[in-house]
Amino acid sequence: MHFLSKQARISFLSLFLLTGCQDKSTDTAQSVTKPHTAIDSVTSPRPAATPVTSAADAITQQMRPLLGGAWLNTTYAAYLQKTRSPRRAQGHWDTSGITEILIDSLSFKGDSMAVAIGAANHEGLPLRYVHLRKSTAANSWPTTSNAEEIGDDLLEISFRHQIHNADTLLYLDQRNKKTGRVTTTAFQRLRGSSGAGAALQSPPLQIPLSRFVNGLSFAGTHSMNDSTGRVSSVHFTADGNVQGLPGYKTYQVNTDFEGPFHELDTVFLDIYKKTQAEFAFAANGDTIRLYTVHDDTTTYKRQRGRLRYTLIRKSRN
Repeated sequence: MHFLSKQARISFLSLFLLTGCQDKSTDTAQSVTKPHTAIDSVTSPRPAATPVTSAADAITQQMRPLLGGAWLNTTYAAYLQKTRSPRRAQGHWDTSGITEILIDSLSFKGDSMAVAIGAANHEGLPLRYVHLRKSTAANSWPTTSNAEEIGDDLLEISFRHQIHNADTLLYLDQRNKKTGRVTTTAFQRLRGSSGAGAALQSPPLQIPLSRFVNGLSFAGTHSMNDSTGRVSSVHFTADGNVQGLPGYKTYQVNTDFEGPFHELDTVFLDIYKKTQAEFAFAANGDTIRLYTVHDDTTTYKRQRGRLRYTLIRKSRN
């Protein structure tokens, strides 16, 4: 997946924080439209340097750990869990097109934290800052971007939350400048993943998504049968390492299907190294089959070749 920074034209963006049960997240993740509620605009595109009040300090201390982290579009996450196929889940991320959000609590300065936003698993929107100061709207925290200085539309973030002993949902509202309508998309926190690096020129949006996708099919210990009939044990970790697969040390499941030759689910072994290889895969229950691939340069479509490995997961540890 390649998140490349580009100029994005969006009227404005709002995030709403709500604590709710995880098993209800996919039911609330559908995009809806609603009339826009006015929120104070913020003209400064950079982290605020002005001191905040003691009341604001208390809010800041509460919100930093609550908002910081990696967030995945809940509709997309539900399709990934249902199909275990990034290719089939492609495009199931509501009309906003936003798939992932990183909020870096370690980047806090003044009253602001850096926010990286990934679109369609392919590109990143301009870096934003969420300002942990109250606006006139209740429980509302706006965002700004340096891109606004050259005409980018205003993005704002607001959060609502309630005390509940369950997982946290983050709601993103996107307003259409011409119609004034707001589209809402829900996000769920990716456990074990931080928002660190959101302020980098190339934020690590791939890392938390990869851990989530890896855990659905590959992470764990498998019995492996290769094309010669040899049986052995292979172990895949959630963070992309592999042991027991001869000649390879790392793996990465493809989640970016922009462009040609992306008709199949594929996994890279030793990506960006001399030993790099790519296999198509099909998951069925605890069984994963890896196939060679062939790119047809006439039709610009990828074709599945011969079966190379059959994996049967024995444990998820």
